[in-house]
Amino acid sequence: MEEKILKTINLTKAFGGLKAVNNVTLDVKENTITGLIGPNGSGKTTLFNTIFGVYKPNQGEVYFKNERIDGLNPHQVYAKGLARTFQTPRLFQKLTVLDNMMIAARNHLGDKLLNVFIKRHGWSEQEEKFAEKALEILEIIELDRLKDVPASELSGGQMKLLELGRALMTDPKMLLLDEPAAGVNPTLARRIFEKITQLRDELSLTFFTIEHRIEILLEHADWVYVMHNGTIIAEGLPDEVVNNKMVVDVYLGEV
Repeated sequence: MEEKILKTINLTKAFGGLKAVNNVTLDVKENTITGLIGPNGSGKTTLFNTIFGVYKPNQGEVYFKNERIDGLNPHQVYAKGLARTFQTPRLFQKLTVLDNMMIAARNHLGDKLLNVFIKRHGWSEQEEKFAEKALEILEIIELDRLKDVPASELSGGQMKLLELGRALMTDPKMLLLDEPAAGVNPTLARRIFEKITQLRDELSLTFFTIEHRIEILLEHADWVYVMHNGTIIAEGLPDEVVNNKMVVDVYLGEV
């Protein structure tokens, strides 16, 4: 049986009288691509932010690898092996693709000024290893030929891939992806999801993915949750969800 790497129990996040996330219980199995769909304003990104520690829940629990994390801050959640991307890639626009990747790596000795002088040899070796790792990831996501190009010169789709690559530099066990294919053409959108599937299969990674390009998500997802007005209204295999009458009604505006 596949292990549940992420689990929420009765998770609720309210802003004033509005419950943006309302009593959400779900789980994500290890080494899967799990989708989260729903109309705009249904609470999907708020759910991700609550899982990741950006928001503190009003009630409920979050477990990652069987450890409760709902009381942790984002950097503590990140340290546990849970990474995330954003709807708008958060890149250093003036830095090259390779430099963006290397900055994202964990535990830089060079981050502390004293280490630059005391542990200079070790710091240099670490930088070389980070560069090798970054180039390997860039090759997987097909951005290696652009390694010396400033991030500002990338297309929207390439920025999405770089954001994914930066997340991979942190050696995550699981990634929360917030609309990885938003704003890019259908061909590149499918390519992004092909890369996500490749990473699941080759690196045994787990993905929990918000996506409005439902037709593309359903081609790659192992399991899908549907959110509406802060609650989970349906879940199942992609074919089951797309034929669920309640889901169809939500997207047609009849609920």
